[in-house]
Amino acid sequence: MGRTQTVTASDRSSAAESQTSGRPLETPFEIAARIVETIGPRPPGSIGEAKMAAFLDARLRQAGLRLSAEPCRALRLPGYDGIIFGALAVLGVVSFYWMPLLALLIFAVSAGAALVSLVYDTPLLTPRILSQNVVATRAASGVMRWRLVVLAPLSSPPAVGRRLAALGGGLTGRIGRTGAAAVLLALGVAATAPLPLDLRIWLWYAQAVPAIMLLIQGVAALIVQHGPATPGAISYAGALATLIDSAAQLPHLQHTEVWMVGIGAGAAGVDDLLRRYPFERQYTIFVGLDGIGNGTLCYLAAEGALRLRLADSLLLRLAARVVDNGQAMAKPCVCRCATYAGMLRRRGWRAMGIASLDAQKRIPYQYQRDDDLPKLDADHLANAVRLVVGLARALDATP
Repeated sequence: MGRTQTVTASDRSSAAESQTSGRPLETPFEIAARIVETIGPRPPGSIGEAKMAAFLDARLRQAGLRLSAEPCRALRLPGYDGIIFGALAVLGVVSFYWMPLLALLIFAVSAGAALVSLVYDTPLLTPRILSQNVVATRAASGVMRWRLVVLAPLSSPPAVGRRLAALGGGLTGRIGRTGAAAVLLALGVAATAPLPLDLRIWLWYAQAVPAIMLLIQGVAALIVQHGPATPGAISYAGALATLIDSAAQLPHLQHTEVWMVGIGAGAAGVDDLLRRYPFERQYTIFVGLDGIGNGTLCYLAAEGALRLRLADSLLLRLAARVVDNGQAMAKPCVCRCATYAGMLRRRGWRAMGIASLDAQKRIPYQYQRDDDLPKLDADHLANAVRLVVGLARALDATP
């Protein structure tokens, strides 16, 4: 869908509410346009991300929330370990004929490092960057029964394309690197076994395949790390605009404490938030806003890149109720990608994601240079705000 600027009846109604409440007369599309055109690309730990944090801080203060900015140290993903272990693997293959034990040691170290990186979801050799979370809160006006935490990313992804991003910085790349390192180690062990000489020579030649695969993955990781960021209109200016306008439209809820959080540096920001604030798991509810602005607006019934995890059942029922009542238009969808709600579900929290998906069930234009302002649809953003606001009000009415 192209850029939509027609002022609808719902926009006029929203503007009238804005005049009476004293909040700025800006639509979600106008907020997103300011982010894309004024701030621009926002790599994790960059000046652009810091400007985005300051912008979000100011807008949430205008909406009447209490603000705090929380600095956090994060790893600059995906790090240098991929290229280092890839180069060592190639060196091990070259030296295997003369020094097989040294080569086996190199293969074992590469396989162990790849496995640790996969299991703990973190690189081993990477610089640290300074990022921040923007945390805004509004207390319940009565007895609190629920805490609703809405998350949106401050940064924008690298403009490297989906395949390169998956290979160099995603779960697919880490799984592939672990598999290649394991195969290389197995071929090295087999080549030192008491087998016929011709067979051992062929096993040595075969080591070149996984070693080159490791090197390619390491090069891809460097490209992802140093590639320029996208303008980030859908990923994730639309989510931030939805967060800001939802905070402005939500009244003081009677039984629900509202938290609006801009997350810096991806998973590191989520971990820092959970470490600083020991939320009670029973009545703390997370809603993650990912790419929003084009395609089909979805509340994610299940999500996960490798293993699908179901969203919180209460949130799914409330989202379906909001849609059935005509407050917003959205569909229940399954998303096989990494989302903030998916991160929280893996950690055992009650969460559900809201995202815009294309026909392939992916966030539109993610990791692409043309994720720019013309890709945003004003009505789509306004609909996302209605879904978040309706969800918050429905949760407040839940005993």
